[in-house]
Amino acid sequence: MADQQAIKEYHRRKNLVRCGGILFGLVYAAIWCWIAPGWANRLGPAIGYRWGMLFVVAGAIFLLQEVLWLPLSFYSGYLLEHRYELSNETRRGWLIRQGKELLVSLVLGGIVLAGLYGLLWYGGPWWWAWTWIGWVGLSVGLTQLFPVLILPIFYKSVPIDDEGLIERLKRLAEGAGLRIAGVFRLDLSSETKKPNAMLAGLGATRRVLLSDTLLEAFDPAEIETVFAHELGHHVRGHVWKGIAMSAVGATAVIAGVAWRLGPYAGRENTAWVHATAALPQVILVVEVVGLVLRPIVNAILRAFEMQCDRDALKATGPDAYRSAFRKLADMSLADPEPSRWVEVLFYDHPPVSRRLALADEPASAGASPPAT
Repeated sequence: MADQQAIKEYHRRKNLVRCGGILFGLVYAAIWCWIAPGWANRLGPAIGYRWGMLFVVAGAIFLLQEVLWLPLSFYSGYLLEHRYELSNETRRGWLIRQGKELLVSLVLGGIVLAGLYGLLWYGGPWWWAWTWIGWVGLSVGLTQLFPVLILPIFYKSVPIDDEGLIERLKRLAEGAGLRIAGVFRLDLSSETKKPNAMLAGLGATRRVLLSDTLLEAFDPAEIETVFAHELGHHVRGHVWKGIAMSAVGATAVIAGVAWRLGPYAGRENTAWVHATAALPQVILVVEVVGLVLRPIVNAILRAFEMQCDRDALKATGPDAYRSAFRKLADMSLADPEPSRWVEVLFYDHPPVSRRLALADEPASAGASPPAT
């Protein structure tokens, strides 16, 4: 277990990179807002094709950003993780993962970009409403397909084959009145030493994923606690509530986008050059709105997590709960008491000290795990 000074130093460095990322994103987009109009006016006539122009400009913006940010990404995602003995990843493995992330981003970004500008140019006066509907539809589709289409690109997952553990977890799920597609073992150990668990999918793809790092380090009672927490997300409908939050956020984003792109909607001749030149303004709007909404979204997500923590505490009792969350914190070098501004800006889960304090509340004093 690392000492508190090492934990604080690890998170200080991580938070500096996160703050640097926010500043970099804002400044980078602002610079492009300044240079894009002149560049587009010269490039547009040479290309002579709106879609070619759009993807040349978008590709230049995105790829240059990735190249400029790569050193800090390597520092935060590889060097720091190895320095604090949290990573098993090789340099080659890190580069392969970065390449996969780049390709996925290019595909998804291309779909979003083509949809936005296609509706701008051909969607009529209600293009912004169709854009909102398309965004919500894409959010639902990606949520459903994530565990079966996107996650396998990065990590292998297989159904858990421990019959005794499956029986324990099945009883928990049935006690919550819930059926899920399965409980899966997620291969993270080739990349990290940190334990992890997640809820993923909708309908037929709905599942709980437990990392191999967690399954190998936690005893059955601790695994039940983590599983009960993830069940809470299912029972409380947090996935759909998250999609609803995304829809609300999309309303703010699309309002800003319509403000910048609206003058070029459905226009012909060279208006498409100006619409393409406004792309950095769209990116800046997304950055600013995301930054403004982030504390609100994080606060709601932390409240969701606390709800599920209480569900886990009630289902498995304070002893297993304390043990599981202490182990999660120790293996991840979690900062038990981050600064308030760090929590507000970066934490979508409550600090571990607050999560552990739940087990000491009077309501949990008499809690006991269900019979097994």
